[in-house]
Amino acid sequence: MILGRLLRRIYDGGVPVPPPQIAAQIEQASTNLALKPDLSDACGHYEKLVEIDPGDVAARHKLGTLLAQNGNLVAAAEHLDHAVVLAPEFADAHAARGNLWLLQHNDQAAAASYRHALRLDDKHPGAHFNLGLILHNSGAHAEALQHYEAAYAVSPDIHDLLKNLTLLNIEFERYDAAQSLLQEVLTRLPSHFDALKCMGLVMQKLHRPREALPYYEHARSLNAADAELLNNLGIVYQDLGRLEEALDSYNAAISLKPDFPLAIWHRSLAYLLRQDFVRGWPDYELRLVSLDLPKRTVDFPRWNGGDLSGKRLLVYGEQGLGDEIMFASCLPHAVAASEHCVIECSPKLESLFRRSFPDASVYSLSQDKALPRDVLDQGIDAQVPIGSLPMHFRRTVTDFPTHHGYLQADATSVAAWRTRLAKLGPGLKVGISWQGGTAKTRRAVRSLPLTKWAPILRVPNVHYVDLQYTDSQAELAALEASLGVHVHSWQDTKDNYDENAAMIAALDLVISVCTAVIHLGGALGRPVWVMAPFSPEWRYGIAGDAMPWYPSVRVFRQPVYSDWDAVICNVARSLKEIA
Repeated sequence: MILGRLLRRIYDGGVPVPPPQIAAQIEQASTNLALKPDLSDACGHYEKLVEIDPGDVAARHKLGTLLAQNGNLVAAAEHLDHAVVLAPEFADAHAARGNLWLLQHNDQAAAASYRHALRLDDKHPGAHFNLGLILHNSGAHAEALQHYEAAYAVSPDIHDLLKNLTLLNIEFERYDAAQSLLQEVLTRLPSHFDALKCMGLVMQKLHRPREALPYYEHARSLNAADAELLNNLGIVYQDLGRLEEALDSYNAAISLKPDFPLAIWHRSLAYLLRQDFVRGWPDYELRLVSLDLPKRTVDFPRWNGGDLSGKRLLVYGEQGLGDEIMFASCLPHAVAASEHCVIECSPKLESLFRRSFPDASVYSLSQDKALPRDVLDQGIDAQVPIGSLPMHFRRTVTDFPTHHGYLQADATSVAAWRTRLAKLGPGLKVGISWQGGTAKTRRAVRSLPLTKWAPILRVPNVHYVDLQYTDSQAELAALEASLGVHVHSWQDTKDNYDENAAMIAALDLVISVCTAVIHLGGALGRPVWVMAPFSPEWRYGIAGDAMPWYPSVRVFRQPVYSDWDAVICNVARSLKEIA
């Protein structure tokens, strides 16, 4: 535990000088502590010192520290409280009292003690670091970063300090600051294990896996028994398409730390990426323990694959729109297996799902997340998150049905869009989307600037339509000014997802990076070309030009990491052939 390792460190300076006759005995007690793993003997020495002189601040401070290390928090608090009263200007005593509060899970009192210590000594490394931990864990990351930096300036060797500094620098996208700090350490100490790990992490978060790899491999050569390192090394191997090595690394991490959820989670994604669904789906359930998922207001028994005859099943949506659409391919099976299926989905999908699954009851949650009264009144026998349906209905590639679309756009709107698109003139009507995901879901890897699409956009006899879900007007205007290419854009398709589905159903083709548009087009059974990174999200598989989820989707893959030019050329060539 970080605190346990720190308790010995933070009391080394600032202790009031004891009387000469006591100093030798304190020194003897310290020697005994250094020589004996068992702290009881050293505690005994300090207890004698306190008996000799109850006002000995140094002895009470040391004794309180040792008792805390032994887990005797009540007795430790008594001696540290005395130390604070006897020497109210003694910063170390206030910091030590903060450590006790922290061990007792009273973060508010601990923070107050650390702040008091820092008012007395604004360079106290332990107070800065532990206050930083409290702020970090409570979400006050900007202030935590300030305290970590202050601690590092005084005592850079505090365990986990370099790592926590790196994590917050990454969070605030201060990549230059992180690299500068770590490079300074590595220049002095080229085999500094923590610095190598952290530099690898910075490169990883910058989506530069080739540069991250040597740092991680060097760190592994120094310590192959670090589960966190092995998990991150696995991620980098996976980014580079080296799936077997990634799985070996995840398995090594799990062997060292069997309850390591991140490694188990990433291993499941690697299995799914190579379409090993039997091994991938069970651990994919770890997504449900994410703190980002809102808690259900009403819980029903979880359906785990048993007989649904005569039962009412609630299937509820989760994750993003794309996943909700993709996993909806399993809904016809759930509808057929149950007496009645109730589907809870995103408000954007409600009309589309209601039309597409007429034998089910479909609703979307209100803002307060409460289930509709009519759903509760009908009675629910079991519930299941939509992302868990494939564990029962998509266990092998052969379980994926050949379909021509399981979602149905509004026929009247589709006809209206066909008329509207026809007025653009002769030629293919092609929808495009060039940016997908968020900063946390690899937007930088999945997206590319619209200007890089020039070879595609210059293909003659094609009218391009904006399918970007973000505000794209400035980018489209810049494109037209620089390349002379006009991309048609209609706001009503951005405001209304059902209208968006109708327009996609009316297009001749969709070309997009990995984003929800792929799932919507594939679920509607429309021709879709997806431009995928070298090692994409698991949904797209690691190889081949097909997706088992959508027979109408064709995948164009980077031949090597980050090579979009080859993808653009292949898409442009294929578009010329059909245009």
